[in-house]
Order: sequence, then structure tokens, then C-alpha cells
Amino acid sequence: MAELPFAALARSRRPRRASRRPDAPPATPPGGGQPDLFAAPMPGIRPVLTYLDTAAIGLGRVDVRQWRAGAEADGYLYHVTTQADLETIQARGTIVFSPRAPLVLTERPGVAPWLANMMEVMETDDMAGHTADIPVVFRVKRFVIDELLEHDPDRTRRHGVSFFLLTGLTRQE
Repeated sequence: MAELPFAALARSRRPRRASRRPDAPPATPPGGGQPDLFAAPMPGIRPVLTYLDTAAIGLGRVDVRQWRAGAEADGYLYHVTTQADLETIQARGTIVFSPRAPLVLTERPGVAPWLANMMEVMETDDMAGHTADIPVVFRVKRFVIDELLEHDPDRTRRHGVSFFLLTGLTRQE
């Protein structure tokens, strides 16, 4: 019998199991492939910190009785708070802050005006017998948090010494 003029039907093939050697690298798609979306930070979004470990930033209490007003800036930044707030920070083990509620810090020459201003605001009658309301000063290492600081122009202008806000937003240079 003669062959029919139809095209030959394609054979159905079973899919073969891909035999891969365990040491062979995976095949990359042509054109370089899609980049890993989770490897790089997203454009336009800045990382935000909301707390810092007190041991990592070198938090230490400063004795105010031995404070000299004319001392120059050093490698630390200082914060004036109450005894109760410092005890809370030490018990928690972290300093909590945010862009909406930043932590105010100053260099060494700014502590004396800040303490004077705090003492004016507090009345002596309220402080009598309340050790929780006594002003205390703590310091943190500046080089650890330097990229997270923003200048505070209002307090700097008022006191004539550099003040900073710890917001948790990294500066983009």
C-alpha cells in the first residue's frame, strides 16, 4: 500500500528526569537573570532603629558633683534625665527612641546649661524627699551612634552649644 500524503504525527515524548550532578551549579536564566530582591535595601526607604542596647553604646552614669563647666567636648554625648528614668533604662537594658520621640543629646559643654534649665523648671518643694526626681546625667559613646544623629538647631541656638536628636534614622550622605 502506498503511503498517505499526511504529515507524520509527532511522537509523544515522556518528560525526562533531569539528571543533575550534585556538584554542578544551577543553570542561570539567559540575560543574567532577575536580581535578588531581598539582597539590596529598597530604594527610598531608610532603615529605622527604635532602640539601642545600653552595653553596646557604653551607657554610663556621670557624677554631677565632680562636673566642671568649662570642660571641652570629648568622645561622648550626654543626656540629662531623672533618677527614675535612668533606673528604667538600666532595668530594661535598652534606650528607646523614635523619629517622633527622639532622645536629646549634647556634648560635654552643653550639660551645665541643660542642668541649670532643668533645675529652674523643677521646684525645690517637689524634689524634697523624692529621689526619683533628682536630675542625673548619663553618657554614651559618640562614634557608635554618630550616623543616627541629627542636629537640633532650636536647643543649639538657645544654649549656644551643639545639641543632637537621636532619631534612629540613618543619615544619607
